[in-house]
Amino acid sequence: MSQPYEPLLAILIKLYLRMREDGVPLVDLKDGTYPPDLNEDERRLMYLAGLVKEGIAAKRKAKAQAQTQSQAQDHTGAEDQKDDRDAGDLGPDAPSLAPPPGPGPREAASPDRPGPPIADVATNQPAPDSNTVPAPGDPPGPAPAESDPFDPLPFPAVGGHAPPPVPSPPSPPSPAPNTAPAPAPPVPGPAPQPGGVPAMAKGADGIGEPTPRASEMTKKTIFLKPAKVGEPYDGAIEIDGLKSPRLVDDAGTGLTLDADTGRLTGTPATSGDVQIRLRGLLHARSVEVILNLAVIPDPKSLWVSKPSDRSAPFWKPDEAFMRVDGDLLCVGASKRGRSHAQTGGFRDDDVGLAVTGPGGWHIAAVADGAGSAAYSRRGAAVAVETALAELPPLLDAHVTPDLETLLAMHRDGDERAAGALKRKLYQSLTTAAFGAAKAIEAAAAAQGESPSAFSTTLILCAARRCSESWFFAGFAVGDGGAAVLDAETGSVTPLTAPDSGEFAGQTRFLQSAEFAGGFDAVSHRLFFAIRERCSALVLMTDGITDPKFPTEATFADPARWARFWAEDLTATVDLSRDNPDLERQVLDWLDFWSPGNHDDRTLALMVP
Repeated sequence: MSQPYEPLLAILIKLYLRMREDGVPLVDLKDGTYPPDLNEDERRLMYLAGLVKEGIAAKRKAKAQAQTQSQAQDHTGAEDQKDDRDAGDLGPDAPSLAPPPGPGPREAASPDRPGPPIADVATNQPAPDSNTVPAPGDPPGPAPAESDPFDPLPFPAVGGHAPPPVPSPPSPPSPAPNTAPAPAPPVPGPAPQPGGVPAMAKGADGIGEPTPRASEMTKKTIFLKPAKVGEPYDGAIEIDGLKSPRLVDDAGTGLTLDADTGRLTGTPATSGDVQIRLRGLLHARSVEVILNLAVIPDPKSLWVSKPSDRSAPFWKPDEAFMRVDGDLLCVGASKRGRSHAQTGGFRDDDVGLAVTGPGGWHIAAVADGAGSAAYSRRGAAVAVETALAELPPLLDAHVTPDLETLLAMHRDGDERAAGALKRKLYQSLTTAAFGAAKAIEAAAAAQGESPSAFSTTLILCAARRCSESWFFAGFAVGDGGAAVLDAETGSVTPLTAPDSGEFAGQTRFLQSAEFAGGFDAVSHRLFFAIRERCSALVLMTDGITDPKFPTEATFADPARWARFWAEDLTATVDLSRDNPDLERQVLDWLDFWSPGNHDDRTLALMVP
């Protein structure tokens, strides 16, 4: 502390009084060191308070010594006058015994003899009466002993070390007798603070405003709305009166704080329950805010994909893709569902395509093996392979020869045409499906298993270009669905009907018993459509229909189909013949996310 601080005593006193008026608590320093919870600003204030206390003590001691010296001088002056009278008797040449001009005994100053009161030094004026108490705006002066405005406070030390003692300033020369006192020097401007403490900003009354005390910092906890990993987040921090917030710890979320709007934004990269910390001012006090945020993980990240056992009987790849070009572009794809991939299970679905040539039949089949059946993956494959093998010759034998005639009758409104067409389809589509059921029974017998171990559904559709229109036909046993869509006109014609089992959530499976009743028992499974134009014939297993068309009504809803086609499927897949990425796009689309729907997914398309 090498710089003088006496000129700032008035400011220190005002500051100290202001601290008391504002209710700033004092700390009892027993050992001369700061409490461990004080920050840098608090230590500065404590240091200043110590200077004030030390200065007051020095002033009181100086005043007492000055009074003692004054009494001694009065006594000495009387003796000097006597000596002068005696010296006059010695003659004019006798030496004078008066003290030489210059500083008097008040000039000496030391730790034991501090010199004049500090107020005299600062103002170059005599000390005021000892009974006068300085007001907050008056020049500094000693306070009476019986009315000490300061609580006992030892001189604080920075870091636990006591500072060097405060040196007493030298006394100015005493004014010559019978001369007017010298004018007071101008009030000095801001002076460097002791110990390198920077000058405090002054308020309207000339006293620096104290900064918020760390010991007064409060904590506040709030809960934010949940966030999701990988999704943009925007959460408001709603605390009335919160000012100047700043982010201290984002807890690794990567979120940022907009101090002007009080909003927390960003895209969380990790999941979990985190605590984000920020600080600010709340009602003129420092506050630390704990923001509790639950970051929900990406559901996809929770799934694992275990490879299926290649050594198991009837193993097949976890995904399949095929393409056949004819009058229609025929595309088929099948992918193992997440529920099977999680356990290393097999893809139970199957798909197949066939085209008999230009101007011929286009055939598609999809099958969904029962998840509870041990060899359903093989049952689905047998059903598709058998139907594709048997259907083309059956169509050529029973449908092709009379198709143009029956379509013309239907256009003319002949009611007999619809019945005749259904019987032709019964002889072809139904016969092929029955052959698939018999093939499954034979495969089960070859393995010494029950046909139920090979249980599967089957959707079988055929399409052909005729002279004036397109002809579509469908047959199905079990869930899933098929439909003809015209996106331009917004029309849709289902080629299958819901086929539930005896209990809710069940479905029927392909078996020979389903055909025992003949045409009357299965005719409700046969459908056909005649279109001048179309956008596509679509076949899907329930891994797609359940999330995309969850009810019978939505499956027949043209608006729902229009959104599915324009905003979903073709928004991701380019169904053009010259698309080199067609396979990847279709398989990627089959991986769409739908909570609670993780079954195998199989799709077949016929596009003009």
